[in-house]
Parts: sequence; structure tokens; C-alpha cells
Amino acid sequence: MKYVYRFTPEIILLFYICMFFGFKSPEKPWDRVINSDGKAYYAYLPAIFIHHNFEYKFVEDYEWVYYPHDKAAFKEFRMKAGNKVVNKTYPGMAVVWTPFFLTAHFVAYLELSPTDGYSPPYQFMIAFASLFFLWLGARTLMRLLMKFGASAKNAAFIAAVIAIGTNLLYYTITEGSMTHVYSFALITSFLLTTYNLTHTEKTRWFWISMFLLALIILIRPTNALVLLLVPFVAGTSERLTSTFARLKVAKSSAVKGILIFLLLMFIPFLLWYLQCGKWIVYSYGDEGFHFMKPYFFSILGSYNRGWFIYTPVAFVSMFGFIGLYRKSWFHAAVLLIFLVIFTYVASSWWVWYYASKCGQRIFIDIYAVLGILLVFLYMNFKSAVIRRSLTALLIALCALNIFQYYQHTKWIFPPYVITSEIFWDSFFSTDKTAKAYIPKDAIVAIRTYTNDMEKELPWMNNRSRTNLASFSGSWSSKADTILPYTSGMEVKPDSIFTTANRIIRVTAMVFAPKERTDATLVADFSSGGKGISYNPFYLETFISPDEWVKVQVAFYIPADLPKDAVAKVYFYNPARYLPIFIDDMTVDYISLKDEADYKKIEGVVLPAH
Repeated sequence: MKYVYRFTPEIILLFYICMFFGFKSPEKPWDRVINSDGKAYYAYLPAIFIHHNFEYKFVEDYEWVYYPHDKAAFKEFRMKAGNKVVNKTYPGMAVVWTPFFLTAHFVAYLELSPTDGYSPPYQFMIAFASLFFLWLGARTLMRLLMKFGASAKNAAFIAAVIAIGTNLLYYTITEGSMTHVYSFALITSFLLTTYNLTHTEKTRWFWISMFLLALIILIRPTNALVLLLVPFVAGTSERLTSTFARLKVAKSSAVKGILIFLLLMFIPFLLWYLQCGKWIVYSYGDEGFHFMKPYFFSILGSYNRGWFIYTPVAFVSMFGFIGLYRKSWFHAAVLLIFLVIFTYVASSWWVWYYASKCGQRIFIDIYAVLGILLVFLYMNFKSAVIRRSLTALLIALCALNIFQYYQHTKWIFPPYVITSEIFWDSFFSTDKTAKAYIPKDAIVAIRTYTNDMEKELPWMNNRSRTNLASFSGSWSSKADTILPYTSGMEVKPDSIFTTANRIIRVTAMVFAPKERTDATLVADFSSGGKGISYNPFYLETFISPDEWVKVQVAFYIPADLPKDAVAKVYFYNPARYLPIFIDDMTVDYISLKDEADYKKIEGVVLPAH
């Protein structure tokens, strides 16, 4: 069995590869590997090696060729610095990716693929890079845990729990061009090399540690906080003192380490100068830290991406402080201080939830700490029954994480702010649902109209009524080749609302036989017979074939509508031969408080212009 434990990182890697090909589709415009913030980190490489300038004019080109034309996946990273443009991000990821990029460039040349930096060879090579660093992080984590007293068996199991039971899975496979799997591997490696430096006589570990530290800072400067963990891995002040003494004697290692660190840290300053002629630039504009207003407890326990809520393995690991304290109060104090400071800094960022998916992503970088705490959690229990129960709990949490990974890849958990209602609605769901969440304290008044299709009402398109299918009663509304519009409502907004901040919410049961539908729910605003704002909500991803599905969608009404404007809501089916049926339709005309917080509620469709 010991032989098997040695290959746990390779087994984890194989699992990740299977998950990648099962859930990731890099050949599709909306699911490229180089995506989101990764486009910004990566842009240095084509700018340097392909375009030989930092004007970043190639952004529109690659967006048009490789990404959705509606710019649903567009990422703007170009920031003004005087009359020049700079990449807002730090260049650490570009440094890490350079060998992978050059390999992809060579492969693209051999395969006769476009050598533009974004064709399939580049996309798959960045995927390979994320998987490589996942393997490196798992391999290094096992070695680090054994330094802290874990057996090979326990180290292998805990490494697997960190890899499979946390959102490291999501940020390696689905968003592998984000920084987190790389920071996880580098920080874990830094802790291991620092341990070796302080516990052995080999001073070469110093320059290796400095190399890793420089990369860690270049990727995310706030991760320099890992220096606070140096006393933890050293163990005692005597070891730190003796390490510095050895470095004074072995000056070549000390000088080499300092030079490597300084040369790497010079890269961002050089790039700023080459981009805009200034040596120091704050490229994040209005984005920054609000240290006087941290969201300390929200980042840990909020339904909106709280770390402990979406990654319960992290919460369980915190009980490892009990075993750590029993072994050494010094170690427990140092680690606790680090976590408090790291959490405080992270929660002070202007968008404290980091627009994360699959939980809070900022803590992935320091998952080596979770591994260490789990080691001491196991050490705290002598009873075999309790240890087995803990193992069973962690395995169950791994299964939960895989399920939630599936939910996030299918957008069952929405990308916007998640409330407790949204969380519990989504928690056990396996299908993406259309539901509008309007804060109750935002509502001033509601006027509601319902149509169960059982009799003709003064609604639009009454001749769409049919008794061929129904959800309740005997009648529904059908949209097909003869009449592509279902029953709907037409009103003059000025006659029905009481405030200027207005929403129409539509709820209905929808049935699409045979296959998924191309139908849309439409909010159409016009004046004098001329269209002002046409807003379709596509139903395809929410409708299951041959099944009645509840759909609820809310639309903002344009603020500048003329007094004689008309608002229409209805379902439209462009398919020639495949009908859809609508039943139990409710239309709510909601007047909201005229306050900034309620003029752009996430999940409510904004009017098109």
C-alpha cells in the first residue's frame, strides 16, 4: 500500500484529467481555457512574443475570432496611464506561463494552426499548465505534511481531500487561467523549501525559496503575507537565528537568492516603463482596499461565497487548531495570526467576494494551511472510531464538493450575489432554474394579473388557446407555426406603476415536447408603433423536454419611455414545427423604491437599447 500512496498525486491528476474532458469544452467560444481574468494575465505573452508592442490592439481581434460575438465573455484589462495603455494586472502569471506559451507557439507552427496566441494549441497548453501545477501542488503538499508528522497514508489522503473536496477543483479545470492553482503550488513549495532551509544545513534552499517567493508576489502581491508563516515552518527562534548565521557564512547562496529575487521583482517596473514610460503605476484605477471596512465575517460565513459555507472542508480543518495548540502554543498562535491577517486583508478588497464561482476563491492559495491543520486534527484523536468517522465525513464532503462543482459548471448557482433563499433553492437542484429574486424591502407596490387559460380574458393572442396540453385544468396557450406568439399582456406603464423604478415579473409553466426549445420570453416596449426596447430571455437552458417547467423572469422597464409607450410581455416561438405550451401565467407589475441599490438588481434583465 505504501507504494500506492506514493502515486497519490498522479492518481489525483488522472481524476482531474477525466473531469477536464468531462466538463470543459475549450473548442467552444464560451468555454475557452484562457478566459476571464486569465485573458489579462496572459496578454503580456502575445504582446511580447507575437505583436512586439504593448498597445494591446489585438484584443478585439481575438475576441471576435475565438470568443462569443455578443461579448458575453469579454474582459477589458486595458487601463489608461496618461495617454498610454497598460495591462492592469501583475505579470507573474505571464512569467510562469512563458515556457508553456513558447511550447504552444512551436506546436501551433507544426500543426499549421494560427500562431496568434489564442488558437487551440495555446488554449490546451494553458490547460496543461494548470494541471501540471495541480500535480506539483499535490506532490509538494504530501511532502510538506510528512514534515509535520503525517504518515504517508494520512498525507496522501489529506492531499486528496484538498484536491477533491475544495474549490481547487473548479479553479483548475473550469477556470484554469486564474491564479489560484498556481499560487497554491508555489506557496506550498515555498513552505516546503523554507522548512528544508531551516531544518537542514543546505543553504541552496535559500535561493530556491527566494525564487518561489518572487513568483508568488509577482502573481498576487498580497500573498507576500506568507512570510508570516516562516516562523511557523522554522518552529523555533533558535532555528531562524542559526539559519541566518549559516547564510552569513555561505554568502554565495545568500547573494544568489537576493539577486534572483530582485531581478524577478524588477519585471513589473520594467513592463510599466515599456508600456507607458513610468516606472511605477497603480493600474487598478478605482479598485483597491478599504481597510477600515473589512467584510471579515462575510468572507468566511456569508451565503454569498462565504469560505466555510461552500468549502466545509475548510471549516472542519479549523478544529485542527486544538491538536496544534496541544502540541505547541507557539505554532498555533503564529498560524492563527497569519489566518486572521490574511482574512482581514482579503476581506478589505473593494469587491470582497471576488466575483467568485464555486465558493470563495481567494483562500485557495493557502490550502497548504488546511492540509497542515487536518494533520493535527487527526493527531488530536487517539480513538480509531473517531478517526474513521472523521475520514467518512471528509469523504462525504468531497462528494458534496463534486456535486457543487457540477452545479456551478451548469450555472445552477447563479453568477450574481447569492442570498440564503437562492442558496437553499439551488442546494439540492440538478437543473438550472429561471427565478427572479426581488428583495422584499425594495418593493413599494405590486399589481398582479393571472391567466390560467381556462377562459378568454382581455389578454393578447387569445386564439392561441388550446386543449391539446395543459398543466392545470384543460387549456393552455400554444405557440407554433400558425401563431408564434402565446397569450400575453399589453399595458401602458404610466397607468399601472407608482414609481419611476419599475419591473415586470412574469411567471408561467412551460412545456416543450420532444426537444429543447428555441423559444423566448419577451418584454417588448414600443411607442406609436415603433420599437424602443426588445428584450428576449432565452428558455433553452431552463426547459426540459416533455416536462412542465416553472419559469420566472423579471425585466426592468426603460426609464425614459414616452408617456404613450406600451409594454408587452409574451412568449415567442420561432420554431416551425415544434410548439411550446404555456399555462398558469402570472404577470406582476412591481413598483420599486427609487434608490440606487434597486436600480440594477442582479438577475433582473436590463433593458436593451
